[in-house]
Amino acid sequence: MNQVKKHLKHIDYPLFSTILILATLGLVMVYSASFVYAGMDPNIDNSSHYFERQRIWLLLGFIVFIIASLFSYRRLGYFIKFMVIASIVLLILVLIPGIGVERNFAQRWLSVGPFLVQPSELAKVAFIIYFAKVYTNKQDKLDQFGQGVLPPLIVLGGVFALILLQPDLGTAASIIMACGMILLFAGIRFHHLVFLGTIAIGSMFALIVSAEYRMDRLTSFTNPFADPSGEGYQLIHSLIAIASGNVTGVGLANSVQKSGFLPEAHTDFIMSVIAEELGMLGVILVIGLYVFFMFRGILIAKRSPDQFGRLLAYGITFQIITQAMINLAAVSGLMPITGITLPLISYGGSSLLITFLLLGILMNIAIKGHINRRVDYA
Repeated sequence: MNQVKKHLKHIDYPLFSTILILATLGLVMVYSASFVYAGMDPNIDNSSHYFERQRIWLLLGFIVFIIASLFSYRRLGYFIKFMVIASIVLLILVLIPGIGVERNFAQRWLSVGPFLVQPSELAKVAFIIYFAKVYTNKQDKLDQFGQGVLPPLIVLGGVFALILLQPDLGTAASIIMACGMILLFAGIRFHHLVFLGTIAIGSMFALIVSAEYRMDRLTSFTNPFADPSGEGYQLIHSLIAIASGNVTGVGLANSVQKSGFLPEAHTDFIMSVIAEELGMLGVILVIGLYVFFMFRGILIAKRSPDQFGRLLAYGITFQIITQAMINLAAVSGLMPITGITLPLISYGGSSLLITFLLLGILMNIAIKGHINRRVDYA
């Protein structure tokens, strides 16, 4: 009990406040974006269906956050082999017909009772911890590409391929980018980083041009009006929603585009509804909160008492920021639509829980750093 009180005394309140504001805004906007859609669904008898489920997920998420913030991040290294193996096994299981659950032409989920679990979300956690731990242990070998840098990348490449088979290029890309940031802050040689970045960008381009549906998404985002009723449909209505909001928005719950025009309004395109209902002021608020979170995460990383915590904090921070950037770029037409949700704001179960788990670990690093500084000053 004394240990818990000690931890609570050193909570990073700016980080916690940012999380609380984003989660609360998300809950409000999930209701606003979904009540019309839920009311039109003959299989749902309650217009608050998605709001009520999101409220439950948020409660569970905060419980996960509290537990993770109290659990020493240093102990995570002991479980890393199990976590990596488990994530790989689950990613294989999700691809097996009859076991994996398919929705919207993608097989990304496993059914666990009444819930759907997305193994790629678990892989985010596993590989951020894995990369942080491995490159902490390999500090003296980071100038050797073959022995120090390459081995974890081979494992990551296999996981990338498994996620791509679902197919889920957006999530795979976000994991690659977060792990890439860990490599950067671990201190690998610059020419190694340039080489890996070139390989990653080239591979992404090759993957896009190798699949017709990815090429369709690429061409549709550059000119969505060329196919307004097909590949360009979602982006067109997203842009209409954003343009309709102007500066102050049309008012909370007054969005027109969510009323059967904009698909996935409460998940992938919730930012479009925010822009329509709350205007550019709402957009600036959301982006400002993510920017503040990024700088707070970087500060926590710098203040970490050890290298493992530092790399882990950087990985968590940029995993969440990368996901937010991909979502915001997709809904505004700056990049192809990927199906990635907006962290803490979009409707979702496993994605929300994993985000809170990562944030709880980040909070624990912040607490340890604060306690460590107090001891140093004493």
